[in-house]
Amino acid sequence: MGLACMMVVSLSAQIDTDWSRRVRESRQNAREEYERFRQQAEQDYNDFRTKANEEYARFMAEPWSAFETQPAEGIPKLPKPPVPVLANPNEHPKPLTIPVENKPVSPIPIVHPQPIEPISPAIQPDSPETIIRFYGTDVIFHFPEGNSLHMKDASESSVSKLWKQLSTSVYDNMIAECLQNRDKLNLCDWGYVMMTKQVAESFFGSYTNEAVVLHMYLLTQSGYQMRIGRADDRLCVLVGSDAKIYRFRFFRINNIKYYCFDNSIDCKSLHVFNHAFPKEKLMCLNMTQPKLDVKKTEPKTHASKRYSMAKADVVLNQNLIDFYNDCPVNSEWQLYSKASLSNQAKESLYPVLHKAIEGKTQVQAANILLNFVQTGFAYATDQEQFGHERPLYPDESLYYPYCDCEDRSILFACLVRELLGLDVVLLDYPEHISTAVCFTEDVEGDYLMLGNKKYVACDPTYIGADIGMSMPSMKKYSPIVVLF
Repeated sequence: MGLACMMVVSLSAQIDTDWSRRVRESRQNAREEYERFRQQAEQDYNDFRTKANEEYARFMAEPWSAFETQPAEGIPKLPKPPVPVLANPNEHPKPLTIPVENKPVSPIPIVHPQPIEPISPAIQPDSPETIIRFYGTDVIFHFPEGNSLHMKDASESSVSKLWKQLSTSVYDNMIAECLQNRDKLNLCDWGYVMMTKQVAESFFGSYTNEAVVLHMYLLTQSGYQMRIGRADDRLCVLVGSDAKIYRFRFFRINNIKYYCFDNSIDCKSLHVFNHAFPKEKLMCLNMTQPKLDVKKTEPKTHASKRYSMAKADVVLNQNLIDFYNDCPVNSEWQLYSKASLSNQAKESLYPVLHKAIEGKTQVQAANILLNFVQTGFAYATDQEQFGHERPLYPDESLYYPYCDCEDRSILFACLVRELLGLDVVLLDYPEHISTAVCFTEDVEGDYLMLGNKKYVACDPTYIGADIGMSMPSMKKYSPIVVLF
């Protein structure tokens, strides 16, 4: 009996050993197979990207075409009331159905361009760190050592030669770190264009042709649709955009606008390398909230005149204000209206407003927020404050001395979305910007219908007006609706 048991145990142990060995071998084979697949995939990717850059460099060496410079488009001057309109407290007009002009303007999604294939960083253990100061924030990069690249001139052949030198694995880490820092800092496309410019100039020097080619290379490899131009012996990057950007010269190439943000180049025409890189996409000006180090501003008080509890000393991030100040002014209202307040602004403002609207109905809470924006901010037109039209992001309305109708509407829309959780739209009138809110409660007043949703008028520039009251001078118009 004992011998039989020992034989069974021995046989069982042998079976377990064989089974464990087969499992280990199977796992090892799977790992080896995966590694072969990974290496082949990486090789295929490297071959594809290498071939794409080789072809790009070959076309780059051919003569570039001349394109005429298009003058910068001036920011349209929008007629606005010199002073805000005061509501009659005894006014109770019959509710008006607001007619809508055309189809609503839909929001633009935030989708970053991407490389033709993922680019993995390959930092060497002893790679020195280079710190770039980006709007008060230290950003770390590991640049290749022993940089000896140099262009003898700005000719096609010189640009092509430098492109080939950059198109090696040595510079892949620089691209990968740019993309990583784009995500880490939550940069919009414009922010990424500015950061990569700093990277290129930190590596090659400011206003050098080598820096321009590297900037172009970093953006192109990141998936952005760019072109490079030459005026005499100077090169410049031309940024393709899907929005109308004011105050910068541009080139219309294949019915696409490419903007020159280098104001030091002043010429009537450029020779442009006009060749597409695989899977390139235009820069979008949709704003994300960049994660910048905080440099606190001095507190500024904003208070509702009707509701004393809606009073806050607001502290902002000066680095973010500086970033917004450099962003190009564009024609897309929805890009401004989708922006949120910064965390710094929310920390000082939202607890006060949360307490002010706590326990209130949607109508009561919306009226508190509406009066806060109506009466807590001094009014002036953009012409008076800046000398030109300039829509403000919500943080900027809290920062600058004055704001006008579109700024108030953008800020109010932000507060309604984030504090009340209600859907809101902008109403773009010929001479005015207002808002309308979709309440889940039954609310009376002027309204418009979008599908089966009712949006009630809320005007942040009609001082003292409650929700449901449209500015009398606007009732003769059909606004364009801007969705978020």
